[in-house]
Amino acid sequence: MEEKRFFQRLKENPFSWLFTGELFFLTLNSLFLIVVLVALISFIGSFFTKDFEDPSGKALVLSPPGPIVEQVAGSNDPLSIIRGQLPAELYIGDLLEVLESASKDERVTDVVLRLDNIEGTGQTVLYDVGKALQRLKDSNKNIIAVGDYYTRSGYYLASFADEIIMNTDGAIEIDGFGRSRLFFKSFLDKIKVDFNIFRVGTFKSAVEPYLGNEMSDPAKEANLAYLNVLWDSYKDVVSKNRGMSPEEIQYLVDNADKILTEAGFSSAEAILNYGLVDKLLPRTKTRNYLKELFGESEDKTSFAKISGYEYSQLIQSEKSSESAEDKIAVIVARGTIVDGVQPPGMIGGDSTSRLIREAHEDDEVKAIVLRVDSGGGGVFASEQIRQELLEAKEKGLTIIASMGNVAASGGYWISANAHEIWASHNTITGSIGIFGMLPTFDRALNEIGINSDGVKTSKLDLSGDVTQPLNEGLSKIIQSEIEYGYKRFIGLVSEAREIPIEEVDEIAQGRVWAGSTALELGLIDNLGNLSDAIERAAQIAELDDFITFYPSQEVDWKQQLLESFSSTLKALIPEFILENIIIRESIKSLREIDKFNDPKGLYIRCENCLI
Repeated sequence: MEEKRFFQRLKENPFSWLFTGELFFLTLNSLFLIVVLVALISFIGSFFTKDFEDPSGKALVLSPPGPIVEQVAGSNDPLSIIRGQLPAELYIGDLLEVLESASKDERVTDVVLRLDNIEGTGQTVLYDVGKALQRLKDSNKNIIAVGDYYTRSGYYLASFADEIIMNTDGAIEIDGFGRSRLFFKSFLDKIKVDFNIFRVGTFKSAVEPYLGNEMSDPAKEANLAYLNVLWDSYKDVVSKNRGMSPEEIQYLVDNADKILTEAGFSSAEAILNYGLVDKLLPRTKTRNYLKELFGESEDKTSFAKISGYEYSQLIQSEKSSESAEDKIAVIVARGTIVDGVQPPGMIGGDSTSRLIREAHEDDEVKAIVLRVDSGGGGVFASEQIRQELLEAKEKGLTIIASMGNVAASGGYWISANAHEIWASHNTITGSIGIFGMLPTFDRALNEIGINSDGVKTSKLDLSGDVTQPLNEGLSKIIQSEIEYGYKRFIGLVSEAREIPIEEVDEIAQGRVWAGSTALELGLIDNLGNLSDAIERAAQIAELDDFITFYPSQEVDWKQQLLESFSSTLKALIPEFILENIIIRESIKSLREIDKFNDPKGLYIRCENCLI
């Protein structure tokens, strides 16, 4: 009531609170709302009064703050910073727009890449950015890569540069692709916790860490098959860019211990001699070198430059308004598929379905492109999304699935019924299988003297009480659900892809495939990126003039407040806790448990899809 009276008086006299003590009656929510409103007004005012940077005579500096992703993750968890939350991320759409504009902009002649922070970027995203950098080079723009230390991801993009500069004390981390996991069976035996596992599929290895202490031979076979495809692609691109052969890249990786320890040279000099970089310069000399190339900045402290963010603001201000009536909705489905409403960076059965529903209920939307970057998740949530896509399809909308880095298990489930499926040759897909998992803690409780007992009016105990051994009847029911779920999965793939179910079963079994192999097997229709998928959607929907827009899950101000709290909280946590790899990985593993929330405990999830 006090809050209501305060705002009533504020409406009558905006300055009344200065002369009363009523400000103290405001709740934290109201205070934060006022701060947000003031900040928003200030931001809007500054936007319209801002003099945008002129890129003429300046180098365009592109320095991603973190991994380049399909969708920037959001979190409403104030403790996310100590639970393994990803660092700052850059949305690939913004970067591609900047690169595309720069390639056509006569004011931009030089581009500087700083790629120190992009480790964790998926191979498909790297491939798309690399193609955009190549178009930039083809338009006679000069590209220079500058860095202290190049990770595998960073060097992939740096290889497109006309010149690569590395710190004299720097290094390049190039090794083959690998996949390893932690296995918990011995640990679970010691603490007497039983993970009751149900699965179908020879290659469905998501549950292996709970069943044994090492990767199975089928899992190794499947993993190595798709990793070789990705690694061959990486070598082909990098070697071509650097005027080398793929065999030279492989030799370097296999013999790094010899090459980088060659007598009389530092490892950085060995890298220079091998031809991976063009110059070795400390930061001071790099700064002076760039000043010589591009001139000094106005404050004389650096070279003349414009940041990617400033250039993005400029091109947005110069855009002409689009007036087409027809629309193509690009709905990004990135992350684990989880039941309910989820923030950006995760796929919610409810929230993602709502985005699809709002799109097909809009009469101006003629096509939907589902951009999938997911290793799957819960069966129930995946099916809600698929059903909403089927509803859109029945209304006559064109549906195209565009696969990003990963579109496997549940990621494939939600893609299967599209009119066409597009993927990169680097996409990891397939993993058509299903599993269930139900831990029980009765032995662990008994070990410390705690016992569970009681009575029940029915013969079978179907409650799934984790303090009791798994009931044999419930076990049969779950296994039956798993087997039915697998038949259902391969059945919907067979029907959607028009492949005999026996053939689907042969290429399913939970096995993972690279995109180029998936094309040969008939699991996808074409190889191409998101732009190709959008163009194809327009072609099928017979759209000559259209607007592309990206529906997104709203993030409310309360969530933003919690994220701000997370940043503050980080400063209060001792550094040794954040840096302790055991603590960090343990918390990350525990955090994953939140994603296992399927109502029936059934999952179509690919755990071997990360590199």
